[in-house]
Amino acid sequence: MIYFDNAATSRPKPNEVIEAFNYYITEVGTSPGRGSYGLAIQASRMLYQARNTVARFFSISDPSNVVFTKNSTEAINLFLNGYLSVGDHVLISPYEHNAVLRPLETLKNKGVIEYTVLPKEVIDGKEEIDKHARPTTSLLILTLASNLTGQIVFSPKLVEAAHSLGIPVLVDASQGAGKKLIDMEKNGIDFLAFTGHKDLLALPGVGGLLSQKALRIAPLIQGGTGIHGESYVNPQAFPDAYEAGTLNMPAIWALKASLEYLEAHLDSITSKETELIRYFFERLEPIKEVTIYNKQYERVPTFCFNIKDIPSSTVVEMLSKQQICVRGGIHCAIKAHEAIGTVGTGAVRVSLNYTNTKKEIDEFINIIKEAI
Repeated sequence: MIYFDNAATSRPKPNEVIEAFNYYITEVGTSPGRGSYGLAIQASRMLYQARNTVARFFSISDPSNVVFTKNSTEAINLFLNGYLSVGDHVLISPYEHNAVLRPLETLKNKGVIEYTVLPKEVIDGKEEIDKHARPTTSLLILTLASNLTGQIVFSPKLVEAAHSLGIPVLVDASQGAGKKLIDMEKNGIDFLAFTGHKDLLALPGVGGLLSQKALRIAPLIQGGTGIHGESYVNPQAFPDAYEAGTLNMPAIWALKASLEYLEAHLDSITSKETELIRYFFERLEPIKEVTIYNKQYERVPTFCFNIKDIPSSTVVEMLSKQQICVRGGIHCAIKAHEAIGTVGTGAVRVSLNYTNTKKEIDEFINIIKEAI
């Protein structure tokens, strides 16, 4: 089998991640903040260590500003529903995932907010952002990288331009975190959502919301927090107030291991993936029947394309029969398809990582050529 769907979930996981997961469920296996016995105290200490690792990885000074969620979708919903107020206006890039679009559209339909999708020219630096800002604009949302085209969307210049207008910035780092270190402090990122199971090489079931300053918004979920159990609502204790219910500690502990793995190996991972990007373009671009979208941009190793007169679903099915895993359709990113003009056709997405090989790319290319 050839796995080219790492933008959905990365595989295989580093051994260190698997070992960390196994250690937690076999040697600890308890919940933090849910007891005063030894194993519960150990679980709380491990949670604290994981918060510190996440804070260090993304460069925020206070680990208490790390809120664990089950994924970036929950983190984004937590933030948008708690942060935005009636009358607010939001700017988003044209490459945002439905994890951003749908909560905003829901708030808009309820009459709470309005939002504007920035044109590609703003992302490309050919048009100023202030043309689209309003006095009520309270947030700019940028994906780090497009889950469809693979292009890097986040730009420090866009953050600087937004800040000059008094607009804070939320970055959705679901795609790209782990491909490059994201320094929230250096890049002026106010808020960031991440998920563990993609480029961070961790497990499904863990993500988070990060903030430079103390976050004081309404919780998304009410329930048990392990402290102040006498209160009828979540206590004013943070980040506990945002983490009601039992945390996925096996996945959180494995996330700590994955971040440490990336810190140790990022240079070699980047080098390998840069070469794979070059080679993939070298092999696919000469095929005249293939259209590769937004190939001119700096990117992570994710690509989308179509083959003339062949539906993307047919290409995906054909590759699947040859044990090559790719994804077709809309990829939960309808705005991105609108931006590149593929709403009616969808597109085939190939997403590589450092464990893939040139030989696998060659096999993929041979099957594409046979289909044309």
